[in-house]
Amino acid sequence: MDCNQILLLGLGIEAPWKLVEQRLDMDKQPHELHLEVKAERGAKYPCPVCGQACSAHDFQEKTWRHWNFFQHHCYIHAPVPRVKCQEHGVKRVEVPWARKGSAFTLLFEQAALVREMSVNAAARIIEITDKRLWRIVEHYVGKAVSPFNLSDIEPVGLDEAASKRGRNYATVFIDTEKRQEPVVFATPGKGKQPLKQFSAFLDAHEGDPANIREAVFDMSPAFLSGVAEELPNPQVT
Repeated sequence: MDCNQILLLGLGIEAPWKLVEQRLDMDKQPHELHLEVKAERGAKYPCPVCGQACSAHDFQEKTWRHWNFFQHHCYIHAPVPRVKCQEHGVKRVEVPWARKGSAFTLLFEQAALVREMSVNAAARIIEITDKRLWRIVEHYVGKAVSPFNLSDIEPVGLDEAASKRGRNYATVFIDTEKRQEPVVFATPGKGKQPLKQFSAFLDAHEGDPANIREAVFDMSPAFLSGVAEELPNPQVT
């Protein structure tokens, strides 16, 4: 196995794409490894709508940040084709190493450290801005949350917790009947506003605030008022 094959394996790149050039820029700090990827000449690409193999119509150069190669920042560059599908017209293909619209490879996004530490700390290690990392987190959280079906949720528990130093809070809602993965919703803030957001979240995920039969929380006036306004039928514990 030669070095190109090892790099392709590490990048998650498969045929018809191949590595055609590699360049280490020692003038940058940190140093940058640039990898040029192209498809085989005359290759056909799947239409992103129907999957039909189509010829390239034209190309657009794109760049993605990959996970660091040792201590060097790593970038993939490739001419991404548009195909002309007989049924769906001209469409930009989706490359196998990155999700649509992202400037990062899938392996880079999967390697993010935000499950183990704060976004700011992870961004410092990966050496990108925290805003760019937050966009990655928000995409995958949204993707995970979108299929939630809360039509059968009846008992909820809620409480606030300090999320940072000072007067910064988050309110968390749990399904008190679930023993595993009980968290249903979490939002910045405390008091009445999180109840309004939770009610809207239920509506957006096939739930119904009127189905909540029990609410468990501390007896703060703001929680009592918020539950009375947003959850019409629960027994308060």
